[in-house]
Amino acid sequence: MSTQARCRPMQDLLATLPALPLGADGKPDYAGADTALLLQLCEHAEDCMRVAQSGLQGIGTLLVHAAPEADMGSIAGDVIEALGHLLAELGDLAGQCLILAGACRAQLASRKAAEAEGTHARGSPPLPRRA
Repeated sequence: MSTQARCRPMQDLLATLPALPLGADGKPDYAGADTALLLQLCEHAEDCMRVAQSGLQGIGTLLVHAAPEADMGSIAGDVIEALGHLLAELGDLAGQCLILAGACRAQLASRKAAEAEGTHARGSPPLPRRA
């Protein structure tokens, strides 16, 4: 019952991110990115988000079952604190992946609309044709 579409989505995302061009302001330049790169980033970000959310659910389920042990003191407080920090970071990761995927999808939609009108946004290459 795995929701994981690829073997290593976080590795894939981190390996692909450096190819995303930056604008003069240091922020990602989605309009200047290659269409294939945007598609890859979107897929990796969405996969990463799904893995993080699934992991959060799994850890939450384990914590419910471990609650009696924590109440009795057999699980140290620093362990619970460390898990709390991990859960917060995984939640932030999932949120940032959603933002990244949304920005990529918006740029891809803009290109598709421009292609339908016979123009290309800021000189970007056209979207690949489906067979």
